[in-house]
Amino acid sequence: MRTAMFLLFSLLLTSCSGGGTRTVRPGEKLVVMASTTHLAALAMAVAGESATVQLLPREGTDPHSFEATAEDRRRLEGAHLLLINGLKLETFDAAKLAAAAGITLVDCSAQIPKSFLIAPGGDLHDHGHDHGEQDPHVWLSCEGAAFQAQAMARAMASLDSSNSEGYLKRASEFQARVLKLRDDSKARLATLPDRSFVTDHDAFAYFAREFELKNLGFLRKLPGKEPTLEERRSLEAAIRKSGAKAIFTEPGHDPAASETLAKSLGVKLAQLDPFEIGKPSATAYEETMRKNLQAVLEALK
Repeated sequence: MRTAMFLLFSLLLTSCSGGGTRTVRPGEKLVVMASTTHLAALAMAVAGESATVQLLPREGTDPHSFEATAEDRRRLEGAHLLLINGLKLETFDAAKLAAAAGITLVDCSAQIPKSFLIAPGGDLHDHGHDHGEQDPHVWLSCEGAAFQAQAMARAMASLDSSNSEGYLKRASEFQARVLKLRDDSKARLATLPDRSFVTDHDAFAYFAREFELKNLGFLRKLPGKEPTLEERRSLEAAIRKSGAKAIFTEPGHDPAASETLAKSLGVKLAQLDPFEIGKPSATAYEETMRKNLQAVLEALK
């Protein structure tokens, strides 16, 4: 049975990986490199004390624009796994980078059912991301984060067989916790009389779907890019028509445009964190989601 399980792990890993197949030698510790803050946080929750997890970009780097430096490539050569979000979130050539370092590349979204994925874009206007056919922000759903945690657990178990049971157990425990958070929060959000809002950019489609909210649109086509006057007027008209109660900004973004719009419309201004930047930790994902859910409850009550 144990052999059959590991054959299954290997098959699943092969279907979503590239680069090398360096395994953990006796006395060596698994080293996992993550392309985004949220992946590093999920990996830390899965790894426990059995593996070392590092963030590939410098903390605070926008994952949409990261490009590996010579130092980043040297760091990768000391790792076993490179975790990426996939769905065209990363703009660098991850397969080439992993192959050059001789390590295994794991696309943490590759095994997510297509029926779960959402086409990119918003209700009000198109956006300028080049993310392909699916919205890549799957981790802003508790279920999506659980899919990704399971994918990285299988990869860790395949390369570090002596600690495989621990990786799989912690991934299952993480899944149970976040799905309970989802269910408990949905019950609280169900009491809101109006669940409509606008976000800073188009990152929250999965979040809105999972918690039965209505994300009417977004202020920016690209993170950090100021909206045009025409876009502001279009969004303002849509908010007035819909009766949306709040505009949510994001950490690290200039809130000036959102503040002006919120003031002119008399709606609340609050903050949602897409967890694209920040400091990863084993508890950071759950803490961020709780904070986001509380922000929605307070802004829309």
